[in-house]
Amino acid sequence: MLKKDLDSHLFAEWSESIKDDQVRSAFWYLIGMSACLPEYECRIQWKGEIRDFRFYDDGGEQPFSFITNQKWLLFYFRPPALRSQAYSKDKLSGLFDSFSENTAGEWTIKIQSVADVDRIADYIGLT
Repeated sequence: MLKKDLDSHLFAEWSESIKDDQVRSAFWYLIGMSACLPEYECRIQWKGEIRDFRFYDDGGEQPFSFITNQKWLLFYFRPPALRSQAYSKDKLSGLFDSFSENTAGEWTIKIQSVADVDRIADYIGLT
């Protein structure tokens, strides 16, 4: 579900910053999906210059997030997701050519289409 007191104007602002139509569709699809997830409270916010959308679980931890760019959404597997050992580097790198591990040890995937959202949602159980 979406946090009740969020800055709802950010959705349109962030959508306008995305220059690729398929990525914009993926953004709206992922936002809509997030609004229907009872196991997560989702928040949209600025983190400095970064457009940051976060998924918080019932324990207040942030297992996932994504940021918007002009040509992709960068989806993150944060430390709580990695500690859970529910996800596999090998499986994710097989599902997504864009799989990467950043210097903080977090896993990232570039989402560029609604099909990408479906694949990640199926893998982590958002559907």
